[in-house]
Amino acid sequence: MWIETVAYVITFIVSAALAVIGIMITYQLYQTHQKQVLQILLYQQIFLISFFVYGIWGNIALHEIIADLSLGDELKTKLTIFIPVLGIPFLLVSWFMLLRFGFILNGFKESKRFPLFYFPSLFVVVFIFSVLIQKGIINVSVHPELIIIRVITGINLIIHFIFIIPFLSEKNNKPLKKEIRFMKKHAIRYLVGVIIYSGVLFYFNYFGSVSICISILLLFAVSISIPVILKLNEKTQILPQPSSNINFSDFCNLYEISKREAEIILEICTGKSNKDISDRLFITLQTVKDHNYRIYSKLGVKTRGQLTNLIREKTGL
Repeated sequence: MWIETVAYVITFIVSAALAVIGIMITYQLYQTHQKQVLQILLYQQIFLISFFVYGIWGNIALHEIIADLSLGDELKTKLTIFIPVLGIPFLLVSWFMLLRFGFILNGFKESKRFPLFYFPSLFVVVFIFSVLIQKGIINVSVHPELIIIRVITGINLIIHFIFIIPFLSEKNNKPLKKEIRFMKKHAIRYLVGVIIYSGVLFYFNYFGSVSICISILLLFAVSISIPVILKLNEKTQILPQPSSNINFSDFCNLYEISKREAEIILEICTGKSNKDISDRLFITLQTVKDHNYRIYSKLGVKTRGQLTNLIREKTGL
């Protein structure tokens, strides 16, 4: 018994760490690039992790609690189904954000009709499934959690097959061109990871707590792989090297420097402090610091001196 408890505790700690890593990496990507598609990915990670914590760990905690209580089998079955079902809205929004991320990232225009079709369709599926359980057509008296997990896993697999479609198309989204090239190479590998953890989840209880812990770790690891892949690509991507003495405007276009960031770069090159820049541009000191962080990330520099030398080398300013 104590071995099972220790396994669950270790799995919870590792899965929580993976969840934090996924959300933090996505947040850093969004702060650096300020792209809508990365904001969508951030929301997807938050809602997905919310479902994992509530639907998975909440259900495990409930299962451990009711195991020591003198409850009837029918009541235990209802409680086992109740917790994951309450977390379904988090999962539905997560799937929605995942599909939006995939299509927008690959240059597809977002349709206003898509949410009107998506949410009612999935709610109808959930409703039909609930009715089938109530009518006794689907028997959940034996291993009800296994049936719920299999249904959710099956729908999740279908969603991911749809998610992968735009990565196989010929469209291209210029603002995130480098990331898209990287994602196309790894899209199939990501799908394979989803298929693997789906197969494990289908038989998660065959070897007791060991298989449960393995399936949870696989689920968390694969689910955060998209932001991890994007972050690794960001670090290993070699920034374009412009020729010497190009004008400052072309330099900013090349490195995707915004108008405000360009103003701050020029102020830094004249030796002004963050406080001086804040007063001159009528923005807060924190805003200046946020812009500095994004500028350093885009140009691959770490100090004001490196930034000034880069500007002088490439533009002659």
